[in-house]
Amino acid sequence: MTQTIDENLKSEIIDSLDLKDLTSLEQGAIISDLEGKIIDQVNSIIIDRLDEEEKKELETLLEDEEVADFLKKTIPDLEEVKKEAAIWVVKNWRERIPQEI
Repeated sequence: MTQTIDENLKSEIIDSLDLKDLTSLEQGAIISDLEGKIIDQVNSIIIDRLDEEEKKELETLLEDEEVADFLKKTIPDLEEVKKEAAIWVVKNWRERIPQEI
């Protein structure tokens, strides 16, 4: 999957977490930390939506472009899935932070 967190989603996360006062380096570090979790969540949602035949087909794809084309075909609302995953990850991150401080 090409870029999971595009500039629009990044801005939404920064606004949602009220990170505007942090430096771009600090914001980038937080976004990078969250991106791995978002990718895991997106992958989980995608796998849950695919039937067995689609899962087998996905396993055969090697090139990023092939995977992207396959996902566009089978998950037409992929951008919404990314947003949904980001919201879930950010919410959980937010709930966890006060406990870690």
